[in-house]
Amino acid sequence: MVCLPLNMSEDGIRFGRWRLLPRTRTLVAGDERVVLGGRAADILLALIEADGAVVDKDALIRRAWAGRTVEDGNLPVQIAALRRAFGAEGAEIVITVPGRGYRFGGARLAPPAPIQLAAVRPAGPEPSTRGPSLAVLPFRTAGSDADQTHIADGLVEDLITALSRIRWFFVLARNSAFSFRGRDVPASEIGRELGVRYVVTGTVRRAGERVRVNVDLIDTVEGVPAWSERFDHTLDEVFALQDRIVGSIVAALEPGLRRAEIERLRRRPTELPRAYEAYLRAVACMHPMTRDNCAAALGFLDQALAIDPDFALALAAAAYCRMWRVSQAFPDDTEAEAAAAIRLAEAALAQARDDPQVLAQVAIVFVYLVHRLDAALLLVKRAVELHPNSAMTRSSAGWAYLYADQPEEAIRHLEEALRLDPLDPGAGEPLTGMCYAHLVAGRPQTAVRWGERAIAGSPERLSAHRAYVAALGLAGLSAEAAVTHLMTLDPAFNLTDYRHLHSRRATTRLLAAVVEGLRRAGIPERPNPSARPTLRIVRGG
Repeated sequence: MVCLPLNMSEDGIRFGRWRLLPRTRTLVAGDERVVLGGRAADILLALIEADGAVVDKDALIRRAWAGRTVEDGNLPVQIAALRRAFGAEGAEIVITVPGRGYRFGGARLAPPAPIQLAAVRPAGPEPSTRGPSLAVLPFRTAGSDADQTHIADGLVEDLITALSRIRWFFVLARNSAFSFRGRDVPASEIGRELGVRYVVTGTVRRAGERVRVNVDLIDTVEGVPAWSERFDHTLDEVFALQDRIVGSIVAALEPGLRRAEIERLRRRPTELPRAYEAYLRAVACMHPMTRDNCAAALGFLDQALAIDPDFALALAAAAYCRMWRVSQAFPDDTEAEAAAAIRLAEAALAQARDDPQVLAQVAIVFVYLVHRLDAALLLVKRAVELHPNSAMTRSSAGWAYLYADQPEEAIRHLEEALRLDPLDPGAGEPLTGMCYAHLVAGRPQTAVRWGERAIAGSPERLSAHRAYVAALGLAGLSAEAAVTHLMTLDPAFNLTDYRHLHSRRATTRLLAAVVEGLRRAGIPERPNPSARPTLRIVRGG
């Protein structure tokens, strides 16, 4: 038994004004919520378990990196991130003991009577209250043909999407699962780090037009396969291959799955395998989204649409990519790019009004380019209803509610997106949304921390830099370095054009908060005459 001077209740570990929710790695203090990274959460739990005693650096590294050899500089980075999560109290809660290590100072902030508990950290992954919890890991490719990777990744993406549509499954999102690519880690450790009971692993071997896939469903607590099978199909039968794998996993975990749910999983995005293969290549390019990756994705999407012009997923993805390019100020002619995005979004919606991914991507295009908030909210509500366990759907819902001037509802969906995909290294979209939402809600100090995380995850995302600068300005913190960096990335950035560009789509509160923060931080009112031409205003319906 471990005796800690903390208040440990069913809803987390309490100390001072803080509450730690180990299952979701979330710190809560009043209205403030901070999602910790996996290693930062492990370090905090190790310090809490030590009950105020010093924990040396080697012990913390063993705990957070599970015994793997890492550079000494990795630990201070995690300690700094953990302290930032606590704000001004960080140095009092995570205390450095020079030459020895670190200790937890939270106990002295709140000394209620000790409570006995068996362990702060569960012996194994905490089971999801939503039913079986699982992660589909990147499938390995056998042989020397590098062209197999997009087939393997596409199959994994489809499995994640199909399984997460089952309402009583908790399926970790793509980017967190893909953080284990190329790492030889025991299943038990993966389950602990990701917080899931089961992991799906596999290998893909392509020989000409045939594909062989070996799949294992592993129980991370018992450390043994719950099910294994080999599948042989031609490339033209890729959809049948997906059906068989999903059906087998479902049968192993939930034998009583309703027939209607199984039929819903079998709906086809396109009946043309070559169009689908081009789409999979595009999706691979979109992780992470950068200028070059976006251009490459659009090239593959154009190929897919040339084969199947009614392919709704490709239409929606192309619309989203073009909208993203406008948001980052990449194209020279933003008006033409925006018009193309709107046409693609409307075409996608006409083809698939019940596909949650299409609904979510179209909703963001409607929000950002034409300020059709009522339509966008209807679309994201339907998308979440159809696919509540999708990080992308939740992130889109968060942004729609943010632009609809409902920051608390936005935060709820964005937090859920981060919970579903906690290890996504490029989660710039939900992180930036959290920064903006806390700005609108009047919590600039919290917004600063989210802005830091957004920039760390997506350093090329201009919107993240703008949100961060605005947060620093409203928080009254020094913004000189951040402003210099933003103006280096976007030399023509100025308040007049920004205000004009966003006045037709941002709500009064959102626009007012951001512009005021940017002004206080030192963003110029007028453009620099020597800078490149500023963005033209999008004209849309």
